[in-house]
Amino acid sequence: MTTVLALLGSPRPDGNNGRAMEAVLRGAAAAGKLEVRKMLLNQLTIKPCQGCHRCLHTGRCVIRDDMDAVYDGLLTMDAFLLAAPIYFSGLSAQAKVMIDRCQPFWAARFARKTDLFSGRKRSGLLILTGGQPAYDGQFSGSQAVVKLLYKMIGVQSVGDFLAADIEARPMAQRPTDLAELFSLGQRLNRDGASAVE
Repeated sequence: MTTVLALLGSPRPDGNNGRAMEAVLRGAAAAGKLEVRKMLLNQLTIKPCQGCHRCLHTGRCVIRDDMDAVYDGLLTMDAFLLAAPIYFSGLSAQAKVMIDRCQPFWAARFARKTDLFSGRKRSGLLILTGGQPAYDGQFSGSQAVVKLLYKMIGVQSVGDFLAADIEARPMAQRPTDLAELFSLGQRLNRDGASAVE
């Protein structure tokens, strides 16, 4: 069975990112046995990283909040799914604060020389939606941030799904995109399952 950690970085659970995420999860379920750990980041209490550097010495964040549940999910997942809107050409605050709090994984790998994800290959899928029509750099900054996150948590991407002009054409009016998301979900599960075997 593949365990998918699905993190929704939108403040609207039933909005475009939520619809996109559900299409992926339907595809993943169609591809084989699946356990989904879905977390709505907007409903969690996650404080920003304080830059205290204590994780460099302890390997653990000193802040105790709902990020502890995210850490557990990251350590035990086989596949990773993050869906977030683009605000001012960057990831939503909900998604970015979660990523910033993954500093202990960077500290483990580069400062403490301990790879918590060694020997495990996990699959990952990123969904980004932008309200404006497509423009240069609309998604590239966010993709770069998530690429670094993947490096920290041992994830290999099965692809990025990028949807511009979402205000004019919401996800509910994009059957072709929803079908593509379904297919990406199937791949996410297949790649995650092969990593478990």
